[in-house]
Amino acid sequence: MTQTPDYLGHRSRVRKKFLSSLGEELHEYELLEILLFAASPRQDTKPLAKKLIAKFGDISAVVNADVEMLKTVDGVGEAAIVQIKIVARIMQRVLKNHAKSKLVLNNWQAVVDYAFASLKDLNYEVFRVLFLDKKHQLIEDELVGIGENDHVFVSSKAIAKKALLLAASSVILFHNHPSGDLRASVSDIQTTNEVAAVLKGLEIKILDHLIISPKGYFSFKESGLL
Repeated sequence: MTQTPDYLGHRSRVRKKFLSSLGEELHEYELLEILLFAASPRQDTKPLAKKLIAKFGDISAVVNADVEMLKTVDGVGEAAIVQIKIVARIMQRVLKNHAKSKLVLNNWQAVVDYAFASLKDLNYEVFRVLFLDKKHQLIEDELVGIGENDHVFVSSKAIAKKALLLAASSVILFHNHPSGDLRASVSDIQTTNEVAAVLKGLEIKILDHLIISPKGYFSFKESGLL
């Protein structure tokens, strides 16, 4: 009689544990372990899950980690990366749909939550724009720039062109500071002013510019910079 591998029995126990509380009682490494089952159908995924948590700090940081950084972890192959990154994509889609479903200005916290979940764990800088219609509902979330370290190039003309294409009435800018510094840099202020100047001629308003970091967010509007 063929003996069932130990890891299969363990997987069954972990699944049952998950179902009993829908994951509430599981450690972060156990949730990640289950996520990796599909990537390694014939291996125990607990060691790799623990290794990823140890390297990146927590499950949120793992899911949002740069692909090249994930590749540096021994045991992480293409299948594991797909499993990890698809979760990040699903999270973004869910948050985006939630933000789309309601008036943005009447649900400002939903916008902040969306921006925070999208950018807080990235270790490289990105710049995104939320394009809104006349009723302040979200039309589109556009990635307009990816940078290195603490700088990202943003084209105000490209933002204006996209706004016209979408017939947007206003926009919300947001980007992250991987360093954790929530202060607006000279470059941040200059970029905001340049975008505002171009959009003003088109009668399109900037409602706010948010800077996101693991520590929280900075609002240009709340700080009097807009």
